[in-house]
Amino acid sequence: MRLTSLALTAAALFAALPAQAATMPTLEHIQAAVQAGVAKTQAKSQSTVPVPIAVKVTSLQGCQESQEVPGEVVCLVAMSAGMRDGFNVLPLRNENGTWVGVERKHAKFAGPSPAEAQAMIRAWAKEEVARNPEAAKDVQMREAQSTMQVTAVNECDVKRKTGYLVCDTQLSVPSRPEGIKTELTFMLDGGNWRYVPR
Repeated sequence: MRLTSLALTAAALFAALPAQAATMPTLEHIQAAVQAGVAKTQAKSQSTVPVPIAVKVTSLQGCQESQEVPGEVVCLVAMSAGMRDGFNVLPLRNENGTWVGVERKHAKFAGPSPAEAQAMIRAWAKEEVARNPEAAKDVQMREAQSTMQVTAVNECDVKRKTGYLVCDTQLSVPSRPEGIKTELTFMLDGGNWRYVPR
């Protein structure tokens, strides 16, 4: 009787999850795909003496659909490989219900949308002014709180040591109608974006 109610509860929980959650790999799926890739690489290089290096995915920052290759997803992960720890973007695809790694270097991970970036910067500016009222005298801080608009978040570069995304960003403010090109930094934390001030 208890097993039946437990199974019903689990079924209800999974049914309540958004459909997209089922289409993205979990940390366990990614680790399995990485291990399969390592085994495949070692099998290819049997003519030489394989050096056993433990490759482990230590955390998953988030996954999103690839903007480069339809049908693939890219996941931002922290990895440990021997003495080399760092963040990587791993491309994966689902083959008959199993996530497999894709051999593609320099996969891209998209940053937040312009609307998300704008909301984060405005919230950050308001917190800064609340913490330091002197900051309210600064024109840029006043603009960041209310009138600044993020018009584009373009190509992002993932920093290996931190996992932060440094994105080419375009801003516009009333005082500079020609627009401003700058780099802004964001981090993905538990699937949610955060602005990282310099």
